[in-house]
Amino acid sequence: MKICPYCRSPNHDSYQLCVRCRRISPQEEQRRRFSTMLLPAREKETLQFVPAGTGAGEIRTPLPQTQTAQRPTVQQGPGPRAVQAPPRPVAPPQGQPVAEPRSFAEWNGVAMQHYNAGAYERADAAFQKCLEFNPGEVSIWMFRGVALRCLRKVDEALACFDKAIELRPDSVEAWRRKGFTLRILNRTDDAIRCYDKILELNPKDTAALNDKANALDDLRRYAEAVKVYEQVLKINPKDRYAIDNKEATERLLKRKAADDYRSSFFKPKPV
Repeated sequence: MKICPYCRSPNHDSYQLCVRCRRISPQEEQRRRFSTMLLPAREKETLQFVPAGTGAGEIRTPLPQTQTAQRPTVQQGPGPRAVQAPPRPVAPPQGQPVAEPRSFAEWNGVAMQHYNAGAYERADAAFQKCLEFNPGEVSIWMFRGVALRCLRKVDEALACFDKAIELRPDSVEAWRRKGFTLRILNRTDDAIRCYDKILELNPKDTAALNDKANALDDLRRYAEAVKVYEQVLKINPKDRYAIDNKEATERLLKRKAADDYRSSFFKPKPV
């Protein structure tokens, strides 16, 4: 049972449209966004300079290309001293190759630009360059794992999270992302072990408790899930996510008990 994040109404686990507000689920919205990432990029349109007063069919003169745009000399103070402003950088002309990054910081900046823009293939290539300079950087392994997971390379993403945990066993975010990746692979029991590891590091981590309860819901272990939601509410009684999911899980638990009670009358009689 999944709760709609917009109207807080219960839906089935694999819902695409909410039964109440008819809005697309976050998982479906993410799936549609991923499906458009592999489309070929459009070629950039080149704009041509048209002088004022040029009519149709007349010759259009292009702008002169200069390497730097010089600012005028600025006179400061009453004395004869003049300060020359530094030239502004201008983009290299078309056809000239751009200098490749040469340090870890430069590659990291390029990788994060691609990562934030959703270009995960380019981000993965840049993260690999970062790891060539510093293979022990935990954050790079985690960001690369997320990028690979967005590219649906879940097994490779899981290997990145394992490497991050190997370098820093007390990294809560590495354990959390590994648990989410294991749930994608339907390895829910292993994901619960990851959440238990987070709770060993921080017993009051409500996000890990909520994730563990959701994993127990996936396994139809509703009674255990309700107990975990109660632990969340002891730490934060105003946790709306835990309140709504606890109510939905309790309804499923009552329905399961009623189905078991009815099915007890229709069991095959012993021979």
